[in-house]
Amino acid sequence: MQINAYGMVNKNFGIYSDDLSGCDFMIETGSDYIACWCKDKAAGTVKAFEQFGFDVNAYTSFEKLFTDVQLHSRLLTTHFNNVYCIWGHETSICAPNELYSRGMAASAMELMFGAAIEQRSVIENTLGDCVISTAINEDAWDVYSRHYRITANMHKYYSLLKIQKPTDEEDKLHLVFYNNDVIISAYKKGALQLIQRFIYKTAEDVLYHILNICKTYRLPVAEVNIRCSGMIDNSSPLYSTLLSYLGDFSFEIPDKSLFAAEGFHEYPLHYFLSFCQHDV
Repeated sequence: MQINAYGMVNKNFGIYSDDLSGCDFMIETGSDYIACWCKDKAAGTVKAFEQFGFDVNAYTSFEKLFTDVQLHSRLLTTHFNNVYCIWGHETSICAPNELYSRGMAASAMELMFGAAIEQRSVIENTLGDCVISTAINEDAWDVYSRHYRITANMHKYYSLLKIQKPTDEEDKLHLVFYNNDVIISAYKKGALQLIQRFIYKTAEDVLYHILNICKTYRLPVAEVNIRCSGMIDNSSPLYSTLLSYLGDFSFEIPDKSLFAAEGFHEYPLHYFLSFCQHDV
């Protein structure tokens, strides 16, 4: 999957169309990756995608990291009129709209994640009766603000919940895999119960989290609809283990028509679904 390595930065994907005009630009920043892609504003199709991985402990500042990534990026050095920042770190909460306040969110995130949270760093997005709140990375925000005119900020959970929203009273789990962690969201009778990022090392770690969630929320493991996307292959021990133990488990079905660049179709499209298959 890795296509190039540049010192402490790995460029895992570089997929491009010839013409990137008329596109909105999305940058997703996680603890150990930066992904970016552009979508045709009129057609909604994805014209390019890049993803970089890095060892976060190798960098003392985000500015140095971003400089290294930019050296090997076509997209991060191209001008786009609309730039959206998606924050992929775990520091986020979801709360009912009627109970939400920025002060409550900052206090809750301090309690949950053990780090001081400044209220000025908190951003929120509302989806139905739920507020998805996060504390943005100030260092990264300073760097992005110097390079781009940022149109809007959102947490990864917000973009995922938008595309996962149930259409009826169904029980389901969505699993979105990265190289070292997985985001699991659980719905019971169409209502969100949980969305959380879990670190894993083995397939058994992931299976434990799934079984524990099903037990906690009384979801029948043999019957609940479980769909996965991201960095998982059907030839991997991870996929085989989950397929063996889970009754209704399969890949998310991507909308092939959205992926305009030919390079996307050299890979399983579920790799890119959680990044590209949503509107900001």
